[in-house]
Amino acid sequence: MSKNDKNTPIIRFKGFSDAWEQKKVAQKTKIYNGLVYSLDEINKNGIRVLRSSNIVNGKFKKFANDIFVKKNYFNVEKVEDGDILITSANGSSNLVGKHCIIYNIENENMVHGGFMLLMKSNFPHFMNSYLDSQWYKKFINSNVMGGNGAIGNLKKIDLENYYTFFTSTSEENKINEYYKYFDNLISLHQRK
Repeated sequence: MSKNDKNTPIIRFKGFSDAWEQKKVAQKTKIYNGLVYSLDEINKNGIRVLRSSNIVNGKFKKFANDIFVKKNYFNVEKVEDGDILITSANGSSNLVGKHCIIYNIENENMVHGGFMLLMKSNFPHFMNSYLDSQWYKKFINSNVMGGNGAIGNLKKIDLENYYTFFTSTSEENKINEYYKYFDNLISLHQRK
């Protein structure tokens, strides 16, 4: 944001000049708590449960040793391409808040585990990048409980009720497409 106007970014796409408006995160996204399961529910032929280990350097990864639960045992929102996976609890507080966009799940049924949040947004590349900005770092630093052996914890309600600045839907879409293009380009080069 510019020094003179804290609601207006310094760099903008052509045609956008309006100030960003302060809104709750819940006004722009839907956030869901994860699945809590017992050892009795684990089944290697079941549904994959996404955990903090599925977020590697800000990218989504699946592993052969992921946990799977019985197909008829889940009561949370199913994961879809474009959803954002967020670590909400971890023994290491500095891992709480890490996030990534889930992509290329290829019709596989997945859910997010109990120590995770799932964020759905109309503009996931915008929102995922926005979670790398200062407002989110400040939010995490002031809202994550933990330390002295306690598990770091990010509450869904705290994230939903947090006020930050958002732009118009049309500018969010433009920013989303910009980040999506570069995310795809980076992925393409990493595969080579």
